[in-house]
Amino acid sequence: MANETPPHATSPELERELVERAQAGDQRAFRELYMLHANTVFRCAIMPLVRDRNLAEDLLADTFVRAMENLRRFTWQGKGLLPWLIRIGKNLCLDHLRKAGRTTAWPEGFEQQIPDVSDSNAESLLGRSELSDALRERIDACMSDLNPRYRHVLELRMFEKRSRQYAAEQLDVTIGTLDVLLFRACKSFRKVYVRRYGTGEEGSEFPAP
Repeated sequence: MANETPPHATSPELERELVERAQAGDQRAFRELYMLHANTVFRCAIMPLVRDRNLAEDLLADTFVRAMENLRRFTWQGKGLLPWLIRIGKNLCLDHLRKAGRTTAWPEGFEQQIPDVSDSNAESLLGRSELSDALRERIDACMSDLNPRYRHVLELRMFEKRSRQYAAEQLDVTIGTLDVLLFRACKSFRKVYVRRYGTGEEGSEFPAP
């Protein structure tokens, strides 16, 4: 459960050993990884988005089920398991919120353009219950800073979820050109976001989602 007291922080070497053992099928090692990271995933990735403790508990369980199913795909890169777990938890929350119709101002794909949380700043998200509303407001503000063509392609493809064919016709471009335009629009959106709000690293005004 998310309210269990986590063990003391472990060394990267020990965590890597736990990951390797869990990847080999050691359930005890996976349980230790759960105890090590569950509270942070719950408080940093899940509760700020769903704000419902019962639902958050369910999504935490789903996060670790998904992690267990995909652990063999995880590649150790020196940052530990936490950023990967947070990404899984956040994506499960966003999927749930979209299906529930609660993210009309947070279109699919935008969370990939905003700097992701990392193990170095995860704890700074604690207690930020207003996170999702703040991000919605920031997305709107960033959209207003984009040039009209970029804004239009993002509205068609990300907000309205129009097909590529429809969007290409509306913009009077080929589908190939549309894909390039969308890619550039997403990059432009991310630059605007970082310019306005920083990357979430030390010294920025607001932590990255």
